[in-house]
Amino acid sequence: MDKEKAWAITTSKARGKHGIGLTGDAQALADELHIPVIDRNNKGIPKLMELYQLDCILVEEEDELIAHWNDGAHLTFHPGMAVPRIKQMKDGELEMLVQVAGIRPGDEILDCTLGMGSDAIVMAFAAGDQGHITSLESSPLIYAITTYGLKHWPTGSWRMKEAMARITPVNSKYEPYLANLTENAYDIVYLDPMFERPIMESSGIAPLRREADYAPLTQETLEYAKRAAKRRVVVKHRAGTLQHLQFDEILGGRYSAIAYGVLYANERK
Repeated sequence: MDKEKAWAITTSKARGKHGIGLTGDAQALADELHIPVIDRNNKGIPKLMELYQLDCILVEEEDELIAHWNDGAHLTFHPGMAVPRIKQMKDGELEMLVQVAGIRPGDEILDCTLGMGSDAIVMAFAAGDQGHITSLESSPLIYAITTYGLKHWPTGSWRMKEAMARITPVNSKYEPYLANLTENAYDIVYLDPMFERPIMESSGIAPLRREADYAPLTQETLEYAKRAAKRRVVVKHRAGTLQHLQFDEILGGRYSAIAYGVLYANERK
């Protein structure tokens, strides 16, 4: 996406009508990502997109940042399955990713594939008050929506809200980021690469997929991840997608199409 010409950010009609600009969080994202800010001027989304010849426009509504494409698709933040998964943990039940990754209170975790943040939120919850998650997202648009959503999503759970606050999103591809990390930089490194053929599709995630990075995960990248991990590297594995990669162990997947490839660093199984 050509950020200078093909996308922009604006306010809701109500905020624009009363002369209220973007909030500080939205303006900070516009500045960081060099997103042009345009006046709403009481115009509809299609008219604005036509007027400014945009492929996509971000609109700051009440407590959410919504991406609209010129074909009518739209995307906003939602933590998805993080909500029932955290409830599961609150109820004392085991959560698969937390168990496979061996997450402990206070862990520093690198999540290489933020997306809408569902896994990052679960890991942040499991790592507790002293833990922290650094989450990489290669798409500037997804990064903007999720960064804003993590701060503004109206959860009724203070524990989930605190978990979301322990996530630091970074707009970066994971390959160069991992290559430049020092040894033992994080306790755990996690990857959930996007694949061209998903197991299942939903109307909610379809717009996200158009912005996703489909670059294949390589063994070299996994070795960089292993170097950066004090304990282990975990890769979400969909049946038939990662046979070209070597792992120390494959966990889960007996009754599910999803399993996890694990590389052990200084830790042994």
